Amino acid sequence: MRIRSVLALGLAAGALALLGACEDKSLPRVAQASHVAEDNPDHGALWPILLQHCLRSPSCDPMSKFSEGAGQASNFIGAVNYFVESADIVKEGGRDYGGRITLSMIAPRGDGGAAGRPLTLDETASDLRGPRNRQSWLSIEYRAPSGEPEPYFLAFRSAQIAIKVPGVETLKTQDAISNRTGDYLAGLSWGKGADGDDRAGAKVEIRGEAGVLLTGYSIGLALGGKVKDEDAAKRGFEPWSFYVSRNLRDDKAELANLMKAITSGETLTLTIAAPNGAILQDAIYTTGFPAALKEGSAALKDPRLSQALTQRCAPYIGQGAMVWNELDVAPANHTCDPRSSDQRQAAEAARAPKPKPTR
Repeated sequence: MRIRSVLALGLAAGALALLGACEDKSLPRVAQASHVAEDNPDHGALWPILLQHCLRSPSCDPMSKFSEGAGQASNFIGAVNYFVESADIVKEGGRDYGGRITLSMIAPRGDGGAAGRPLTLDETASDLRGPRNRQSWLSIEYRAPSGEPEPYFLAFRSAQIAIKVPGVETLKTQDAISNRTGDYLAGLSWGKGADGDDRAGAKVEIRGEAGVLLTGYSIGLALGGKVKDEDAAKRGFEPWSFYVSRNLRDDKAELANLMKAITSGETLTLTIAAPNGAILQDAIYTTGFPAALKEGSAALKDPRLSQALTQRCAPYIGQGAMVWNELDVAPANHTCDPRSSDQRQAAEAARAPKPKPTR
């Protein structure tokens, strides 16, 4: 298997936007997201819809003033979020690969090990970014250059992690702690790969029923945001996140077993480790992937996709959650369901037939 060390590769820029690495925590904790469509008379009903739409994208910052969704659609099926963007929204130079469908699967409950651990609830931001900071995301990007979606790109980012770095407890500034952590991770060595490249950093491994399906090595990035030096010293670590990306066109054969496991709904095992022990262990749930890709593909072709959600969702405002159980909703309009995955699953469980008592 060809191995790559990934520190940037464009994912870093997306991660910075996603997690607000340069955020000044002394500023008021008011989400700019609350100003999206603020002049719309139905703003109060639209804001939860717009927020859920943002939360289904791996690159949307839920604390920012994001767009009103023209050219976009999203939903989730089973354990899989999909986020659709038309070719006009992607706006790439050079070769046009068409619209984009990003399907994301979440590892929500990480356990730590000898070399590190995921951040606790108290250690992550008490804002809309907080839940994301405690989740690992595996995203598969499809593009539609000829109208039909084709696997294009894989991206993984871990939950924020506290790394056990020797000597960090003596440091007094956030920059010093961050620099020491980066140097420590860059110094972790797993020898040379088959391609002759040094394998440095943490090892990211995803396994399925067929064994190891993906291996990558990542030095990662500090993404916890700016804090006062005295707070950083008291905390004793710098929140860290790891990244792996792969080109699914070039590595199609190599990653065939991973894609097979995902499309068949396997629960995957995620491990991030240093040579001296585990950093993070979790499960990635893939149930619903084919259905999410099918619905996302239909949404990409839906002429309603060009409308902003303020227009697209107006007919559903005030109808209540039951409307989603009764109407035949157009593909691009599934975005308008304001319920979170937990709320929808609870509603579906309540509607499910109750088992008959046995005597």
